[in-house]
Amino acid sequence: MSACLVTVVTVVTVSAGTAIAAPTDEADPIDPHNVFGGDFVASCGWPTTVSLEGSCTGTLVHPQVVIYAAHCGAGYGSVQFGEHDAPDHERSVPVERCVTYPGWGPPGTDWALCVLAEPQDDIPIVPPLMGCEVDVLESGAQVTIVGFGDAETGYGDKKEVTTDFGFIQNNEAFLGGGGEDACFGDSGGPVYVQMPDSGSWRAFGITSYGSQNCMEGGFYSLMHVGMEWFESESGFDLTPCHDAQGNWMPSPDCKSFPTEPASAGGSWSNGCDPGALSGLESTCGAPFDASDDTDPPVVSFTSPPNESRFDSDDTGAAQVTIEIDADDGTGYGVDTVELLIDGMSVTGGLLSSEPYRYTLNLPPAAYTFEAVAIDFSGNVGMAEPLYIGVDMDAQVPDPSPDGSSGGGQDETGADDLGGGSSGSLSGGTAGTDPTGAPGAGDGDDGCGCTSTRSGPWTGWALGLWGLALLRRRRR
Repeated sequence: MSACLVTVVTVVTVSAGTAIAAPTDEADPIDPHNVFGGDFVASCGWPTTVSLEGSCTGTLVHPQVVIYAAHCGAGYGSVQFGEHDAPDHERSVPVERCVTYPGWGPPGTDWALCVLAEPQDDIPIVPPLMGCEVDVLESGAQVTIVGFGDAETGYGDKKEVTTDFGFIQNNEAFLGGGGEDACFGDSGGPVYVQMPDSGSWRAFGITSYGSQNCMEGGFYSLMHVGMEWFESESGFDLTPCHDAQGNWMPSPDCKSFPTEPASAGGSWSNGCDPGALSGLESTCGAPFDASDDTDPPVVSFTSPPNESRFDSDDTGAAQVTIEIDADDGTGYGVDTVELLIDGMSVTGGLLSSEPYRYTLNLPPAAYTFEAVAIDFSGNVGMAEPLYIGVDMDAQVPDPSPDGSSGGGQDETGADDLGGGSSGSLSGGTAGTDPTGAPGAGDGDDGCGCTSTRSGPWTGWALGLWGLALLRRRRR
């Protein structure tokens, strides 16, 4: 691959002072034109390299997540795809939100991300470099920087430069030099490296800062170092072959990574050609094999304590946060966790990444929560039920004669859910508590004391809550 410049340097100073310069290559005089004389990318080349509204560059690492540099800021409304910046871009996608890492700064934590409002499922993802794969970053290894930064044609054309990897120090990498560098406007953009065995590529660098003249190399924050924050903040699993700590945990998606992202070809209007894709990856261990895993995940409720009672507030409901732990042990990992209330799946109840947490506004009633976890091999695990009450005690079913608990049908064939034939908040006849306590059996007030399988959502909606340095930003 011919050397070409991807400009990226942005350096915006920490104090009024001087830029931190990268080490210089003193071997030969540098022709300034070499910095701006690199190759433009081919049509559909490096499609996961995006422009952030003409200010910085970023990397699509998931159909809905772009990683970039914190010094670029968080005030973006869209990102642009294609080989040119706006107005000549091929696609502009709105963002749901952008966020920078709290307390970011050199060395090594120049991290930010945007969550896109619409997933880009037609773009083959080059995943982040993780785990043992980081060993490929040896001095002299060939790596490729890509960005929309300054060049002899100005800002806005996507370019690439293949250069030498230098070293890692203080959780950031130094690379480039000798006229091969990034420059202003490339901030936040990627550095890619090819895996020697599968031939597929990985993204690892986030362009951060370097010398003022864009010729002497620069420093890059590392995606794998910030992965726990990237995944927890975005809410998405960004590492299909590893967990966020870099442990080998291949999922069914640990395959089909691009082997020629620079030159696969095609056109955005007719669909970019993904080119050759890798098979099942085995960079750090055995490839994914569903037949190896027959044990279901272990899933349990961790909060609130079982049989908790909550009081409603002046809105007529109680805010309750349900937390679930799911562990696949030696398997390939948990794919999804589903939360059910009184046998009904909660809207949006599939939780695909930790922490498995769901916050709801619950009107007065007694509730039964269930949690189902499915691992990447399709094994299903279920938690012991969680019973809570709002403005009343939780109602735990009596064990049935065969040793199972509660539920089932009574002699009439009607569903026995713990004391009552109704529980809808829209009214109906409530069951009768032996004590005759108001709200526990007397349905005259139109509010049942128990929750039926239809749940109390008939008249209520659930409230769901979520969850002096030169910076290489365009000046």
